[in-house]
Amino acid sequence: MFTRNGRSGTFYFEAIAVTPKRSGNYTFTSNSTIDSYGYLYTNPFDPLNTTSNLLVHADDNENETSDQFSLTCILQAGTSYTLIFTTFEAGVTGLFSVVAVGPGRVSLLRKNITSVPGMYDTI
Repeated sequence: MFTRNGRSGTFYFEAIAVTPKRSGNYTFTSNSTIDSYGYLYTNPFDPLNTTSNLLVHADDNENETSDQFSLTCILQAGTSYTLIFTTFEAGVTGLFSVVAVGPGRVSLLRKNITSVPGMYDTI
């Protein structure tokens, strides 16, 4: 579970390891039928401290014309980052994809984040 500052409830998330092959400006855009929220972290990602190592986050795209996030950040070649896909509303799950665009190829691999039941709920 993922806890977002300023929001109560339990947010499910998917952690994706991001490793660019070339340094430069990269944009990550989500595609889903659910209202998504994205976060990009330098490693390590700590689900108990979601502000630590945070590079950028976004709710809707730049023009706020859709419920999908669009994140843009300068990344270094060969450095591993963590992209978090989560939802705007608590307790929601669904299918999604993420597209990465930049000056080079980007490795996107699902990460297994061990969670402790109940540790990430907010009241």
